[in-house]
Amino acid sequence: MTITSRLKPAALAVVVLLASCGGDDSSAPSASALAARASVDAASSDSAATVNAAASGDFMNMGHGGPSHFPNQLVTLGLPGPTPALRVSSRGVPPYAPPAPPVATDTQTLTLADFDTYGPAWTSGGTNTIRIDGTSTDGAKLVTNAQHPAYGHASYEADVTIGAPAPGATTANAGFIVHVTNPSVGTDALTGYYIGLDAVRHVVQVGREQNNWTDFVDYPAPAVVPVSTHHLKVVTRNNAIDVFVDGTQVISINDATSGLTTALRAGAFGLRRFGASVAFSNVTVSRYPDVAPKTYDFSRVVGAVYNPWNAVNAIDFWQNYDPAIVDRELDYAQTYGMNTITVYLHYLNWVNDRDAFLAKFDSLLEIAARHGLKVAPIFYDDCWHVDPAYGPQPAPIFGVHNSRWVQSPGQSVEQQYLQPIAAGTSTTYKQDLQHYIADFVSAHRNDPRILYWEPMNEPGCSGNGALQPTRALMMNDARIAILNAGATQPINSPNVQEPEGDYFSDFHAFHPYAINATTPDYSLPPSLLDSLNSETLQRGWPGGQAGQTMAGIASTYGGKTGFLVWELMIGRTNTRFHWGQTASAPATVEPATPFQGTLYPDGHPWSTAEVQALASAFSSRLRVLNATYYNDTTFTTPVFSSITPLVDFDLNTERGTDSPDASKGMNATNYAIRWTGALDVPKADNYTFSVTSDNVARVWIDGRKVIDKEQPGLATAKGRIHLSQKRNVPIRVEYVHASGPASMHLQWSSPSASRDNLVRVAQRPLTDALAQQ
Repeated sequence: MTITSRLKPAALAVVVLLASCGGDDSSAPSASALAARASVDAASSDSAATVNAAASGDFMNMGHGGPSHFPNQLVTLGLPGPTPALRVSSRGVPPYAPPAPPVATDTQTLTLADFDTYGPAWTSGGTNTIRIDGTSTDGAKLVTNAQHPAYGHASYEADVTIGAPAPGATTANAGFIVHVTNPSVGTDALTGYYIGLDAVRHVVQVGREQNNWTDFVDYPAPAVVPVSTHHLKVVTRNNAIDVFVDGTQVISINDATSGLTTALRAGAFGLRRFGASVAFSNVTVSRYPDVAPKTYDFSRVVGAVYNPWNAVNAIDFWQNYDPAIVDRELDYAQTYGMNTITVYLHYLNWVNDRDAFLAKFDSLLEIAARHGLKVAPIFYDDCWHVDPAYGPQPAPIFGVHNSRWVQSPGQSVEQQYLQPIAAGTSTTYKQDLQHYIADFVSAHRNDPRILYWEPMNEPGCSGNGALQPTRALMMNDARIAILNAGATQPINSPNVQEPEGDYFSDFHAFHPYAINATTPDYSLPPSLLDSLNSETLQRGWPGGQAGQTMAGIASTYGGKTGFLVWELMIGRTNTRFHWGQTASAPATVEPATPFQGTLYPDGHPWSTAEVQALASAFSSRLRVLNATYYNDTTFTTPVFSSITPLVDFDLNTERGTDSPDASKGMNATNYAIRWTGALDVPKADNYTFSVTSDNVARVWIDGRKVIDKEQPGLATAKGRIHLSQKRNVPIRVEYVHASGPASMHLQWSSPSASRDNLVRVAQRPLTDALAQQ
């Protein structure tokens, strides 16, 4: 079927240049919905050449899409055409055919003579078997001797038999050490990585050795028990480690820790054991052509987390997705110099409305590309309320930061991660979540509009330490699902509260906030290469947190790691209130300075100095209107002046988001706004201008009144005017709001409208715009 959304009126954008002026519903997914997910096909399609979008820096050349000609259709000035319609239909994606595995340059079966011993003696246990008893010192190891090369891109295999724990031992653990340098006698006396089978805890263990131990993940392996044999295979490429047990991949690591020594990219191979008698049989090493490490340059990334102003959380965003709002707000992002957005997906939207969710995501990608924006989707989130529920979301709680933001997939799903999703099915939450991820990735595996895939935002943000091991499993399994779907884009989870994000990522991401800091946090990672500041900006509050500024962020991270601010819009997420303003201690008044958020729903920034810091690095010109806001209906009491890219907004009647700018003291009722600017008209034609407004609205073009809507009530008024080909045609727009929901939308059309023949907003130098305020 095809569903076309009811589009809100698009807006008329006009130009002046930049001025100096910024209840939890708790339920688990239904059993029927989850059971239906068990049959989802997680197949993926053919891979194309790898696209390193971040390194290319090609943010703005992604095309527009949509029809080329649209005579007499209402068009938002400055956009490439009408907002694309949302079309929902079931779809299938051809399965991904992975490339043939590389051909080994050499393969060798190793014997005891190929190793140097560190610790007690090992023995030969017959043909192609190496043994050590359970009475010798823990951490005993063998490392390939000087006759062997440093292994980089290689695979290592053996049949590993682990005996029962020795008397007094508490473990029975054996496996491989790879990329080994500087080995000596002692448990952790080496640099490298360890991949082990733990028969007491029944896990596959991976971690880093640097004369100490850093545990990455302990993956459940119920079949790994004392007195059992398992085929262990490990493949390494630079800092990537793939682990297979008995023919099944269980772990995919890429150690993206910032400032990591390059010595960890290659080295010797070895065997190690703890607490039990162990036999390694048929120890085989194969070498493959070296692969240069991928590097990622995010220095040009400037963007924001995107959640529409009218959505309280990600479930609300996608459940009530409106392409017209998305088109409008991403136009704001483009106008003010941004080139990237991150967006939160949610498992429950996929569980309950899969086809529509996938189509909505496709729509967002299309609209983002129209505005020169790359997209970084986020699958899981460990922040805020633990029990998300599908369906209508409760209204925000005034004065409470992120009052309705919810985790994805949610605590109850994480607690049952390895359990069936519903009675009567064998599909586990792990499998279902992998299907969820693959559904998105498989359709966009080579899509240059995707900058990177983010499995989990801020693992550990919840503060639930008991689920830290599960979060590592989820990031590991998400990485496997993304790679198995054929993704050519990098993968990243940030290192913020917990370090595990780095262990399953292709680059390092960080969020410089410095909780309870006495000075603003503008910290940089040890290495700028392969690093991205993927979330930042908090403006502080008295006695609690030193604030950042957009200028400080732009000067510190712009041209180095790049940056993405939280968040684009100021709206119903309530992040304009600070972290300390919780349900037990809410704010009672609007903050004079929003804690987070950049733009109000009508497109004016909280501070034009902030968008100046964003835009001036990329362009000295902007396409915006001058806007003056009045706390009366007669345009006599100005409150402040700002800029907006469009005349195109709706406001609700909730406290705080019922005003164009509550922080600056604007009324929610009986106010007025006046916009002034100029147009460039590329072709002589008869133009129709249209206003849809809840109250009084007037439009003057080139000194002539074109629209004069004086009657209250939501209605549309139109006017026609012949315009000659001309630059800098003056325009003035006035709007008066009385009470109730506000709505003001200005559009244009002409018989010859096309993507190549648009009325444009006039541009002037940035310095001229500053002089207007």
